[in-house]
Amino acid sequence: MTRNIFHYTILFFYLYAILSILGVPVGTLLAGAGILSVALGLGAQGFVSDVITGAFILLEQQLAVGDSVKIGTIEGTVHSVGLRTTQILGYDGTLNFIPNRSITIISNLSRNDMRALIEIGLDPKKEIKEMIALVTKVNEELKPNYPDITSGPNILGTFDSGNGRMVLRIAIYTKNGAQFAIQSAFLERYLEVLRSNGFVIPTSPLNLAGK
Repeated sequence: MTRNIFHYTILFFYLYAILSILGVPVGTLLAGAGILSVALGLGAQGFVSDVITGAFILLEQQLAVGDSVKIGTIEGTVHSVGLRTTQILGYDGTLNFIPNRSITIISNLSRNDMRALIEIGLDPKKEIKEMIALVTKVNEELKPNYPDITSGPNILGTFDSGNGRMVLRIAIYTKNGAQFAIQSAFLERYLEVLRSNGFVIPTSPLNLAGK
């Protein structure tokens, strides 16, 4: 081993001398090689981080193609999961390439039941009990038509949604992907029934302070 080191040392100085005689800036080449090595090392570090994170995502089955997810500010469906990048197809059609090392929090919207939350403004001239009775009637009417409902509808009561706007809040739990259609159908029917019974649904905040 010592003999090999001696031979390589002699060879190095021999090449160094020849290059110097030829006018080649050996010092500059060595400095450039050092910078290149550092750059390659940093690049490799990022690559290794991508691969390790991607491996954990795949092993723990955090994502699957077709899942609805939110990663950072990006929302959409999973298009592809690789060792280096994860591809998310945004709801507007944009294909986003996300380096795996930048993924810190994954919100997977496809693994559990989803909640459809409905808020209906209160009519200050009508009794809340009457409103609840009509909403309950709609619930009994529509629920059998939607097998994707897993729980509810549940009338949660009245709440201040902000700026003095009082609302009646209803929660419906559904299978993933069905929440938007069910929310829309129930809200449309609630408003139709309430208005046909003389309710005026306010679109502006109620004045709770009085005159």
